Amino acid sequence: MARKGKEEFDWLDDPFDEKKAAREQVRSSTSGGTKMVLGCGCLLAVAGIVVLLVLAGVSMIDLLAA
Repeated sequence: MARKGKEEFDWLDDPFDEKKAAREQVRSSTSGGTKMVLGCGCLLAVAGIVVLLVLAGVSMIDLLAA
């Protein structure tokens, strides 16, 4: 009897299948436009946080001066 265990190789889920790896890479990769949109979104988020910090600092200075 053949024993099923760790030594049995699964041909359907071959980790060294180059064609399958290429298909997964194409499926999971993001396009250049998507990367640009993500970069702009992160830049806008950082700029928004900086603006909020500046406004909070100005209001704190205004409160301390009064």
